Amino acid sequence: MRLKTILFFTLFFSLQIIAGKVIKNPEIEYRARWMTITEIELTKEATIIRGTLGQGSSIINNTVLRDRNSGKEYKFLRVEGIKAHEQAVDGTTCSVYFEPLDAEVKELNYIEVGNNMLGNYYGIKLQSKTKQSKREVANSGAREVNPESLDFDYYMSQPYTPNTKWHFSNLPYKSAFEGGKAQIKIHIKKLPKEIANMVASATARVTNQITRQEETIFANIDENNSFTLDLNLPYPQSIYINSFGNLFITPGDTLEMFTTIETAPDNRGPRFKTFRSKGESAVINTLLPKLIEKYGKNEYNYKEASEMIAKGKDAVQPVLERWANQANEIIADEEFRQALINSPLSTFGKDIVMMSAVTNKCIEVEDVMSNYQSNQYTQTQSEDGSVKLEMNPNYVPLDYDLVYGILLKNKDLIFNNALVLCEFSQWVFVNRTLYSQMLNKWNNDRDEHGYIINQYRCDDYGMAGTFMNDLWLSQHIVFDMERTQKDDKLGQLGEYRSVRLDYIANKVGESLAGIQNIKVAQTITNEFRNFVKSTEIGTEEIGTGWTEEQEALWNKIVSPYKGNLLLLDFWNMGCGPCRSGMMSQKKIVEELKDEPVKFLYINTINEKDDSEKWMGEKNIKGEHIYITNEEWKQFQTMINFQGIPRCVLVGKNGKLIERDFDITSASEIGELIKRF
Repeated sequence: MRLKTILFFTLFFSLQIIAGKVIKNPEIEYRARWMTITEIELTKEATIIRGTLGQGSSIINNTVLRDRNSGKEYKFLRVEGIKAHEQAVDGTTCSVYFEPLDAEVKELNYIEVGNNMLGNYYGIKLQSKTKQSKREVANSGAREVNPESLDFDYYMSQPYTPNTKWHFSNLPYKSAFEGGKAQIKIHIKKLPKEIANMVASATARVTNQITRQEETIFANIDENNSFTLDLNLPYPQSIYINSFGNLFITPGDTLEMFTTIETAPDNRGPRFKTFRSKGESAVINTLLPKLIEKYGKNEYNYKEASEMIAKGKDAVQPVLERWANQANEIIADEEFRQALINSPLSTFGKDIVMMSAVTNKCIEVEDVMSNYQSNQYTQTQSEDGSVKLEMNPNYVPLDYDLVYGILLKNKDLIFNNALVLCEFSQWVFVNRTLYSQMLNKWNNDRDEHGYIINQYRCDDYGMAGTFMNDLWLSQHIVFDMERTQKDDKLGQLGEYRSVRLDYIANKVGESLAGIQNIKVAQTITNEFRNFVKSTEIGTEEIGTGWTEEQEALWNKIVSPYKGNLLLLDFWNMGCGPCRSGMMSQKKIVEELKDEPVKFLYINTINEKDDSEKWMGEKNIKGEHIYITNEEWKQFQTMINFQGIPRCVLVGKNGKLIERDFDITSASEIGELIKRF
């Protein structure tokens, strides 16, 4: 009896202690960005979560607290300081009440039922954050620098010898760059078990802007919550990594990134992202964004730009001229130059930062000009997916000569500089410039009836001989070679095969005559050798080199339809061209319904409900297939694609024929059924 009494009072007092507990700044493994939890109070009547809300955030009543160990849930009761579902202004304080916790609860998850899992809180410990003692910090620092301390100030404090004679130049890069192998390791800190499967893999995109060819690299997460991506780089460049953004790396380097999937409160990337490397890649990744933010004169805002464009030329023209002048001002900014001199960056690193700042400004100019120019036409889409364009009678063209005239004051530094291959925006500056009026303006010769008899590219801005013109020539001739290779493989050249092959040979010669950069010329020469080889001996079925896991995935999708020619169409609901293409294919699918051909529309499983609804409403026939996000990433690596729509042609034997196929007509597919 006495023992029972002791146990009763022990339990009673322990419950009393827990019920009266207040935890300041609780330790949390994973934090969503919409609320900063500052305090947890445990009472007999409720569990109270106190904190401050971010701009536009709200407390919704379908939330629960979940014991991380047992899974038991504690219901939402009420909220004070703001009404449920009401949007908050930044810094709004509130108290959210839930049912009281049981005594044995040690860790909680704050769950919004049915919402995005990344918007929850995981591993809320019922204890305040512990601070390391000075001795502990000193001891840990003596063994190894904490990766989270590898910030801007850390790298700026490293010893260096300032090169006071440094000026931004294109001279060191006249021969472009050498390529080589490199490695990126991504370490995810504080990855909760509940959402680990959401980042189970990563894909990286390596681009060669000389040929506009891309390679997709895939990696699974390991037991240490890390990814290792082995790259083969054509030159130093910014690599896009799915879910982690752009990372700059040079051939021969090993770059490590330490990050979290927690989003920063301002929604600008993760809460922290730090780097270390054998070479200079870590320093560039760390310093470049901060220096551009300070000296890059960034004014672009999508909403404001859209409103400005809607007002017409008189609103847009002066802004474009100011931005073009700002690109020149960045180059001439002595304060910026001194900041780069007084940094541990090498000459190459300094040039990369400067080039990235300048091209970022040029991208702003081209984006607005391109969006403004799109108002030249109005378009309407018919039920069958076709688009009708009509001239906009209110459209007034911009004065391109004036804007480009300003930028061309630094033509050699901006447009005749191989550093454009390496700058931080990855492919954006090159893409915007090559398709701008500066490099892609055409004139037509017409006969007496007004028909076009000849079309030729103009050089109104004196771009011949520049590196950007080299890229224009190289990308276009590689595209012509790839198109011809594809048509030859599919048997579509017919009696004009020899004429087409002669055309390519002559076109390569013309392009090489106009290319100034040795690296670009060598690349095109090698591409032409491969082209000649493929058209002389033909090409075997592709697809070798896949892993066993990838082969199994391929067979899972393809095997049920063997004996049919297959068209695998990768799409999603957010892709307008995807849906438009599916609409335009409806007639083709109907015409071929009795033929040995299948149309496989492939999307991710998380879009299944919306996809099925839309496809049902639009009567989209064919096979509707849904795969996981991880399987989608695997296909991106196997097929080597990033953007969609992407259609893949597969033979009746289940072997991959063409990675990038355009569906044009039922008769064309009929011929392919006979051939393959």
